[in-house]
Amino acid sequence: MSEEKATNSKWQCYIIPDLATWTGAAGSKPHTPIEFFDTYEQAVARFQELRSEPYNSEDLSAARLTFGVQRKDPPGAADLLQVRQGKNYLLDDYTRMASVNQSPEVMSILKQMRKNLGFDRVRVYDRDAYGGFIGPKDMAFARWKHPLKPMLRKSVLKDLKETGSKTEPTPKAPHRGKTKEHEM
Repeated sequence: MSEEKATNSKWQCYIIPDLATWTGAAGSKPHTPIEFFDTYEQAVARFQELRSEPYNSEDLSAARLTFGVQRKDPPGAADLLQVRQGKNYLLDDYTRMASVNQSPEVMSILKQMRKNLGFDRVRVYDRDAYGGFIGPKDMAFARWKHPLKPMLRKSVLKDLKETGSKTEPTPKAPHRGKTKEHEM
């Protein structure tokens, strides 16, 4: 195990009750403090407590209630979920952050978020022709094509092959093509 791996600290969940107070979108209101939690369950309880606050449903497109993760060593942080106009938005930033998207702990948190809190929409940043990012594009969560899914599928198949699991996928039957009965 490398020295860098040995110093990895645990990811910690945080809640920002109203991110718009940090960006100026909420006018001159004072910044709401960032709240840190020892467990995911504590953060979810606080998120659910704040979710019904009236500012989360205002017709203001700015991010309000925010749920994220951070760690100190090596440093890293990412907002994962934001409430905008009463809807839960998944932020796709983590898909471009190896320290986050390669962490089994963060991926587990995202799966739990999807189950416990749900995602209505996604804020997507697509690549432009020069390798930069354009956006954000707002889309329904159900229509989003997760950029890491093909990689995750390959990783699972690789793990199955390496462990010699008996649950390996069965090969597909060869395609038979059209027969005269099926032609129109």
